[in-house]
Amino acid sequence: MYVNPYFITRKPSDEFLSTFVDYYFHIDVSVKQLSLTQEFIIPFPRTTFGYFFNSPFLATNHTLNEAVSINMAISRISTHKITMAPQTDRIKIIGAYVKPFCLAYLTRRPVKTLPWAIDTIALFEKTATNFQKKIHACKNADQMFEEVEKIFLDNLLNRDLSLIRQAVALIDENAGNISMATLAEKLGVSDRTIRTHFDNHIGCTPKEYRRLVKIKQVAYQLKISENSLTSIAYDNHYFDQAHFIHDIKDISGRSPKELRKEMPNFRFLQF
Repeated sequence: MYVNPYFITRKPSDEFLSTFVDYYFHIDVSVKQLSLTQEFIIPFPRTTFGYFFNSPFLATNHTLNEAVSINMAISRISTHKITMAPQTDRIKIIGAYVKPFCLAYLTRRPVKTLPWAIDTIALFEKTATNFQKKIHACKNADQMFEEVEKIFLDNLLNRDLSLIRQAVALIDENAGNISMATLAEKLGVSDRTIRTHFDNHIGCTPKEYRRLVKIKQVAYQLKISENSLTSIAYDNHYFDQAHFIHDIKDISGRSPKELRKEMPNFRFLQF
């Protein structure tokens, strides 16, 4: 387990869960300590589950011009422009970062039909409310992580998701730089079959997912590297600056230069 003053993470103990749950996380910190008023969320190729206790956030989808108060929710994979703002003076969250097909192990509803911010109680009903009660009875983060793992294990559906898992793995391994033709050839299926699986099990198109994987890599390099924007563009298979700047701004709402400048404000919801 990795611990810093307000952010604790843990990998799953269960071997099967560890193939699609990146890690569980717990945050407990005052808004004042973070000087946080609003956080811009970089579109991200992962799904996030979060329970915010009695410290809800206001999630605003600027693409759809919609805002919802988030108390227990699951984010859907999307290229929408979203900001999160605390509504109380404290930030307290228990949650998990998971691979994009994780929802398909928990519900048979086509993921594309679900809203951009999924109300966990509305989707899972009594299962979610029982989880909420158990979390409040926990005395520390370790006990909470055990409850999160248990809720996953108790509600996994018996589904064959091998095709979408392989597709996601290929896109991730190639940092988004793989064509649909190559993807279809390696998987031995048609383009249409791949798109159907992405719609049903992830909720976005293969093209959107490839773009999200690329921007994740770009954002990571902007954060940890001092390389020039030109170098980062070439590293990520952008062969001219205009295309690089347009693609990053189109999906994130910010130019690469602006993204690098604001990166320190992207505190705990990703990276």
